[in-house]
Amino acid sequence: MRNILVIIAVSIIFSISDGIVEAKGLDKGVGPYGEFWKPIPTQRYWAPDYFYTPPEEPKGVYSEEECVACHKALNPGLVKAWEESNHANFDKIDKIQDYQNIDSRLAPVTNPPYAPIGKLQDYQREKLAEIEKHLGKKLTAVGCIDCHGKIGAEKLDHAKELVMPSAAHCGECHKQEFEEFESEKRYGIPDWKPGRESHAKAYDANLGVDVWAAQDKNIVQGCDMCHNIQHKCDSCHTRHAFKASEARRPEACQTCHNGPDHPDIEYYRDSKHGSIYFIEGNSWNWNKQLKDANYISPTCQSCHMYYKGQYSHNMVRKAIMGEGDVLFYDNIFKGIKPTDYIKNSKELQSRREAWIEVCVQCHSQRFSRDYLDSMDKASDSIFHYVSDAYATIKSLYEEGILYPMPENRPKAPAPVTEKYPDLLGGFYGEFWAKGGNPSRIEKDFLYMWENDAFLVRKGLAHMNPNGFTYISWSNLLKKYVDIQSEASTLRRLAALEKKAKLRSKKIREKK
Repeated sequence: MRNILVIIAVSIIFSISDGIVEAKGLDKGVGPYGEFWKPIPTQRYWAPDYFYTPPEEPKGVYSEEECVACHKALNPGLVKAWEESNHANFDKIDKIQDYQNIDSRLAPVTNPPYAPIGKLQDYQREKLAEIEKHLGKKLTAVGCIDCHGKIGAEKLDHAKELVMPSAAHCGECHKQEFEEFESEKRYGIPDWKPGRESHAKAYDANLGVDVWAAQDKNIVQGCDMCHNIQHKCDSCHTRHAFKASEARRPEACQTCHNGPDHPDIEYYRDSKHGSIYFIEGNSWNWNKQLKDANYISPTCQSCHMYYKGQYSHNMVRKAIMGEGDVLFYDNIFKGIKPTDYIKNSKELQSRREAWIEVCVQCHSQRFSRDYLDSMDKASDSIFHYVSDAYATIKSLYEEGILYPMPENRPKAPAPVTEKYPDLLGGFYGEFWAKGGNPSRIEKDFLYMWENDAFLVRKGLAHMNPNGFTYISWSNLLKKYVDIQSEASTLRRLAALEKKAKLRSKKIREKK
């Protein structure tokens, strides 16, 4: 039988390699700007709920055993990950120890660099019993067809029934976790679009961004690869092992929560909290649920998944900043500084109290309140500079001396709507530029509010001293100085041009 399966696998490999399978289900975009774009083939995997259709080859109806045999030849890495997972054999819950990979650079005395950290926890047995009760059947394993077809099915028509598992598909077994995750959609930042920001609406957030719709999808799929968390649980629980122990570690967040607009992992890593984790974290038992873990230093998960005494997959109930879009951009046009915005919102005040509850697990209440109050006041200082920078650019526009003026440069591609002066230094300039649009001074302003302003507050939130001073505040001031300097230059040039024109007129009149 084994030889027959190997022959089947090899024949499938050759049939696939005969040619590239044509993309299907990619004829039009979705969302409010769907008419302006078409998905590229890789978006089938970033948003399977919207775009995935089975490949045309191989054709046939296959059993679990045949799936494993074929993919061992095609994709041995993913099969190995599944075979080592709890999904592959639930008997392992009672029979084996879990192992936590230890970085040999941090623990050079460990040889090999693996250390047993105890038997799998009782809660995992309880979770399995809960899932079996929900499904109304006994489970011995979760295999290929359970996830890529229908739960409990023995065979799969590969060309017709194959799916890429979505969060909802995982939720058929993991009901509580999925409901917690979906509940994020009911939360959001006041005055922002419903569900923003949340993991559960992350991909739809992309769809509502005009410049994302306008830009080359081969570039902006970088946004999709993180925002696909709306559709895919494996953003945190990497396939095909799907370990909860992995998803409890800060590194599980770092693929997306990094970089110039949200350097969360960098700021956490270099904080005292992060220092303790990176020194001692490999000795902690990551198989324990968060409620039982009692880490001596906070992690991303222990802070953001905690809410009023419980941990859940809803991580946005305490969200206040909204990536800064509201605090440091939208509110510029309303003239509302951050301290007033937060203090005048009952919802945000409630969220602040929820954060205090997190902080006092390690710090005194007085320190926690003083520190978070200081973070808000620092945000007012940010707001002052960002507001003044925008006022400077707006005045250049109104004086007709912004260079180049919007009417003298290429228009941003549809569906970006050029509504001035509000669009000056707008987000579209992060991903599109042509012929002086946006201008240099607008680009400085964009980086000022979209990166540096956020980073000061994020540095404070993650208690990274350098993060909110030299790395971000200093850069914010540099852009502010550059904007003021450029404005002075443009005004001097405008004055010289005006003077030159007047002089030319007098010369012509004299002649």
